[in-house]
Amino acid sequence: MKVLGICGSPRKGANTEFALNFTLNSLKELGFDTEAILLSEKEVNFCNHCGKCLEGKECPIKDNAKEIFEKMLVADAIIIASPVYYVGITAQIKALFDRSIMVRGKLKGKVGGAIAVGQARNGGQEIVCDQIHQWMLSHEMRLASMRFGGMLIGSMKDFEAVKRDEAGLNSCKNLAKKIAEALQSK
Repeated sequence: MKVLGICGSPRKGANTEFALNFTLNSLKELGFDTEAILLSEKEVNFCNHCGKCLEGKECPIKDNAKEIFEKMLVADAIIIASPVYYVGITAQIKALFDRSIMVRGKLKGKVGGAIAVGQARNGGQEIVCDQIHQWMLSHEMRLASMRFGGMLIGSMKDFEAVKRDEAGLNSCKNLAKKIAEALQSK
């Protein structure tokens, strides 16, 4: 089974990318095929509400969104990871979410999980996980059975911070375990 992870941080090699890879590696150790997409390496432009997708036509915006959605369609589970940016998901994740009307009705039943990295414990991670979960629920995905998801403490200046957050790393291990359980119960 395939687990796709999407990192919404615009910063390559930072805390959120580490947290996502840590979670994917935990799933790989459990026997799952994993892949990470870094939005820091992709171009996903904002939706301009042209309505083409609502008419059943292909999105006229030429960027990497279609390729990312194609990977979502073949995945059995999807993990979205975002740092906390002013009490919310990043603009990169929001752009991807807004464009996801292209896959409306096609993600139903896939297992979903969220990871959030904030500056402090209870630094908005719950809100970010909730935003990610709401997007997943709107696509009729099944959430991994845990209250929020992987929630870690990071730092804008210290790209090693999450590596020292034992409780946060344990929440990522637990997320991997819950995703594995959900996939194996399918």
